[in-house]
Amino acid sequence: MADGNALFDSACDRVLERFKVENLKDLQRKALEKLVTGEDVFVIQPTGSGKSLIYQSAPMVFDVVKKTNFQSIAVVISPLTSLMQDQVKFLKSIGVTAEFIGEDQQDDEAKKAVERGDCQVVFGSPESFLSSDRWRKMLSSTVYEQRLCLIAVDEAHCISHW
Repeated sequence: MADGNALFDSACDRVLERFKVENLKDLQRKALEKLVTGEDVFVIQPTGSGKSLIYQSAPMVFDVVKKTNFQSIAVVISPLTSLMQDQVKFLKSIGVTAEFIGEDQQDDEAKKAVERGDCQVVFGSPESFLSSDRWRKMLSSTVYEQRLCLIAVDEAHCISHW
């Protein structure tokens, strides 16, 4: 990323400012850098180590480094509805557009925003994507084909069947 180092550093600075953290941990920075260069990333770390910041900030990092003229999207698969709802609430509080899909999502406008690609971070349970044609089709839509920067599986230890 020789020429992109300045852009990557700028993107990381934006992450620090938006998420109100002093610095990125080496693992977070390395994971984001690998994602932006198109590599697959597999992160196993204990609770509280900062894994969530990687996928929460990835769309912002992609948009700065790739100089996109659109808003990138991260899809996060999580089996825990309460965790998804908490993360959406947090992200919205710091100005990151986010929503969750699933049985507990009763807001039709939120669902439409997800489909339109208006959310930087979209959370959904494995069942949401496996049992709903709506959400499977969304993932293969033109909007998601162009803007999807990552799919993350969070809390994978809770998923008992794939």
